[in-house]
Parts: sequence; structure tokens; C-alpha cells
Amino acid sequence: MLARFECELDQFRSAIQNSKARAAALSTVDQNIDAAAQRLILSMVTCRNMLAPISILPAEILARIFHFNAFEEQPYSLGWVHVTHVCRRWRQIALGDSTLWTCFSTSLGPRNKDWIAEQLSRARNAPLIIELDGSMGKDAFSLFTPHISHTRELYLRNLHSEIVQEISIHNAPALERLELSVSNAPQTGINWHSFFKAPLPKLRIFCVSQILLPWSLIPRGQLTELKVTLNKEVLISGVSQHDDLNQLIDLLVNCPALEVLTLENCMPATVTESSGGQAIRLPLLSRLCLGGSSSCVAGLLGMLKLPSSTTLRLNCTSENTPTQNEYLILSILSAHFNDPTTVKFRNFEINLNQGDRILDMVASTSLPTSPILHTHVIRADTDIDAELSLSLSFPHVYDFNDVVDRILRRACEKLPISKLEFLFLSSFSLVRTQPAYWGEVFRYCTEVTTVQVYGFGTTSLLQALTPPPRPRGRGREKRRGNNGGGTRGQASNNNNNSDVSAPVQVPIFPKLTSLLLGRLDFNVEVPGSGVLHDLVLSAVKRRKAKKTPLSTLCITHCVISAEEAAVLEKIVPDFRWDHDEGEDEDDEDDYNHDYDYDYDYDNYYPSDYGPYGFEYDSDDHSDISDELRLGEVYSGPV
Repeated sequence: MLARFECELDQFRSAIQNSKARAAALSTVDQNIDAAAQRLILSMVTCRNMLAPISILPAEILARIFHFNAFEEQPYSLGWVHVTHVCRRWRQIALGDSTLWTCFSTSLGPRNKDWIAEQLSRARNAPLIIELDGSMGKDAFSLFTPHISHTRELYLRNLHSEIVQEISIHNAPALERLELSVSNAPQTGINWHSFFKAPLPKLRIFCVSQILLPWSLIPRGQLTELKVTLNKEVLISGVSQHDDLNQLIDLLVNCPALEVLTLENCMPATVTESSGGQAIRLPLLSRLCLGGSSSCVAGLLGMLKLPSSTTLRLNCTSENTPTQNEYLILSILSAHFNDPTTVKFRNFEINLNQGDRILDMVASTSLPTSPILHTHVIRADTDIDAELSLSLSFPHVYDFNDVVDRILRRACEKLPISKLEFLFLSSFSLVRTQPAYWGEVFRYCTEVTTVQVYGFGTTSLLQALTPPPRPRGRGREKRRGNNGGGTRGQASNNNNNSDVSAPVQVPIFPKLTSLLLGRLDFNVEVPGSGVLHDLVLSAVKRRKAKKTPLSTLCITHCVISAEEAAVLEKIVPDFRWDHDEGEDEDDEDDYNHDYDYDYDYDNYYPSDYGPYGFEYDSDDHSDISDELRLGEVYSGPV
């Protein structure tokens, strides 16, 4: 061995006789030393990482954790990929799980062709979720077309017709959800006939927005959710009104598995003439959303036979003759919520928007989780659990308040609200031509315990909550012949010479214990009641005298002085006030805070260790540029 070493050393010495050769040899030896040292260090770091407690987790558990991390990120974003830069094992697990790389979006994710190709290769043959919009070029889109066959969800937004035509030549046997939409005026120039030639055996959800699509081309049979929406009511182009209605009926009849149905501004006009015709039974429907003219909504609603458990979202626009179709809708709703058993609403919310001439009503069998918190105007998207959400628009009505009074009376007569416990009223109306007869409207609602009013157009309800003053004298009045008025005068005529007792006047909502007030000015004049503070104070005192006292009074975002609040606090046991005297008119609710995050990737890791206490043990995580920067692809090995 010594002789062999001396021989090799002699050969090495002979090869480095000059200075240049020695310098080159020295550089080579240094590089070999660095490489060997690096390999030794990495092997030791690998051993160290294996001793970390988290390293005992099986690969399947770590992959599941990566999925949870990905779900917490913004949909379709790849902000979660920092887990692939922790250590060799984590990276291998992430790259080995193809389902982590299946979501694509050109609106949120990268648009670089090389990165798209790399992510598609990592996804392999796993079912894909693809969201594409018109900002993507045709070349980038062509990367996805070979993968349509194993795409599970496909969202196409604002795409050119030639791109849609390119999709039509591919089969989509694995497609479960398909959404087509444009953001501008409804499109009619796309040849949808070819798109639906290939069967879609697994399609369950189909949504189309702002596209005039004939009903006959919509897949049927297996659909569980169908959503067709237009911004304005238009007729389906190229199809007669009569045939169009028949196609819609045929579609719904042949989709008995529907669980969610949404039709907005797309119903044929002739549906108004067929409400008493064919019955369409959808026994599994759990949610129905209809939008359009009141006559169309009433017509289709009258044709549908639904379970009483179906939640309804109705958005109706009244024609030139209001209340007729609205009365019909309320009658249909009454039958719906009383078949086979009566639904008992416990929560009823009303929003009066006089500026836009809109009346919103939301009814639910469940109570608000915490009604004491600030509640603002009704929004349909926040009332997901409500059984009924009804929005009525009256753009052509001159006397909006009169129509509202009539509709509310009819609604309270038709809807099952006798077991109502929570009532919310929002109104910013400045002037009412006539008072709302709340006492008559809610005369049967004796179980109400909490009332919340929001806005300066709700004072009429506060007046109804105030019991009338006691009659003067001993509470009895003598017969005054024909000079007496109302029922008391008539009762006196039945007994000429005897006194009759005055009827006991009980305030509405005898079980009311909590009153929540918001966006009110306690200094504003209330006709017949002085200023609003006097009205509220009178309501509290008189209800206490009538043995129907308030136990909770909550005042938020109101114009009220500390002295006025102190007066009310002395009377109400549970008095809550936000101490906002409302002097600054520009002070609005700050519910949308803007936070500026200066995210410093260079200082993300506090030391040479990774974000989870690991040391990097491999250079196989150096493609950070193609993942964290989302669009720049690393040119080295992946």
C-alpha cells in the first residue's frame, strides 16, 4: 500500500512541475475538500433532523397536515409551499403527494407557462380543479387542454369563444362541477351545442352566469345543483317563449335529484300564465333561489312542489301594479310553510329602504346567537340559516310607505309568526305619510321578548311599544249618549243608565324584556311624543307600570348625551351604552380595518434553522423562486 501511495504521489508531482499546474491542482483539491465536508455536514444534519419529535410522524400524517395548511391559504394560492423548504423529508413527502398540486387559478396563482407545466407534472393524473379567465393567453391555456379528461372542477370566466371551442373537442368523464360566466353583457355568440356533445356522467353542479344558454343544452338527470343567473331579465335568444318554458319544465322534471336551484332573471315570460298548470316535484330540494319580476317568481313558485323544509330566497321586482303578485307570493309561502306541518318562526327581520324602494323580510326558526351585538341592515348572504328571505322592490311605486304597510299586514297574516320571539326593524325613512299600525300587525305575537330597531325611521314602532297613559279619574266613564265615539260609545248605548269599564289597554309584546336601539337621534322630535328621549323614557316607565317591564336596554351608535343616558340607566336594571354620544357625524363603524403587512422573507427565519427548528440538510429545496415568487421558475434541477 505504501508503494502504491508513493507511486501515485510521484505521478502527481510530475504533473505539477509548473506553477499553473500546481494552482489548478490546488483548486481541485479545495473543491473536493469542500464537497466532502458539505456531504458530511448534510449527513449529520439529516441525522439531527431525524431526532426531532415531529420526525416520528408517518408520511401520511405529515401529508395530511400539509393539506390543512394549504386549506388555510387563499384558494388556489401556493403560499403553503414553504413547508417544502424545511427539510429533505418534508419536501419529498410534499412532492410525492400529487393532490397538493391540483388547484390552478390564473386570477390568483402564477401565469408563467413553465411553472404551470411544472405544477401539472407534479399533479400527475390526480383530479384537477382549474379556474381560468380571459387574461390568460391561448398558449398558456393549451397546457390545460390535455388534462381536461381528469379535471374534477372547471371554472371558465370571460373566455374567448375560440378557447371554449377548443374545450369542446375534449371529453370530460371526471367532471363534477362546471361554472361558466362572463362579467359584461350576456353573451350569445358561443356555439354551446358542440360543448355538450360529449357525455358528462359525473356532473353534479352546473352554474352559468351572464350567458344566454338554451335550457335544452343543460345536462340533466344527475344534477344536484343548478344555477342560472343574469343581471337583467332577458329572453333566451333563438327560442320562442312557449318552447322555452317547455324546455325549462322538461329540465326540472328530469332533474329529480336537485338539492339547490337558483334562477335569477332568466325565467321565461310565459311562466306567469302557467302557474296553475303542470306541477314540478323536487322532493330533495333544500334551497331555492328565485329572482326576477314578481309575476315570474309567483308563476314558477306556484308550479313547484317542494318539501316544507326547503329554504327560500326570493328577490322580486314589482311591475306597474304592485301588491297583486306580492299577495300571491305570500299566499304560496303560507301554504309552503304549513304543509304538512306548520313552521313556527321565532326570528323576524324587516328592512325598509325607502331610497331604493325595497322591502326585505327574513324569517327563521332559530334565534340570533347574540342579538345584543351590533346588528345592521339585513343582508341575504348573512342569513344562510333562515328559512325565508324575501326581497320586494317597487321601482314604479310613488307611495312606498302605503305599499309597505299593506304588504307587511298581509305578510304578518300569512306567515306563521305567532311564536315570534325576536323582531328586528331597520328603516332610515325620514318621513312617513301615515303611521305603521304595528299594534294591529303584531297583535298575535305575544311571545316576543327582544325587539331591535335600527335607524331613524323606526320611531313608529317605538310608539307602539309605549302603553297609552292611564285614563283620568277613577278609570270609568259615564254614558254620554251619541257624543261618545268608537266601540266605547257603542257599548254605552247597549246599557242606557249604567257606567261601563274602559277596556284594558295592554301594550304589544307583553313579554318584551330587551329593547335594542341603534342609529337613533334622541333629540329628534317625534310627532305626539316630544323628543325621542322622552318617548323611550315614557315607554320604559309605562311598561313598568303595566307590569311588563324592560330588563335590558341597549343603545349603540346613537345621538344621546351622557345625562340622558344616565336617566335611563337609573330605571333599567341592565343598561348598556357604547358611550358614543354621536356628536361626530363622520364617525362610522370601522368593521373593515386595513392592515399593512410588510412581509420580509429575508428575515422570516430567525436563525440558520428552518421555520420549524430544522436545519436544511439538502440543496434540493433551492427552487424557492418558482414557488414563493409564484411565476419565476428555477433553472436548476428540480
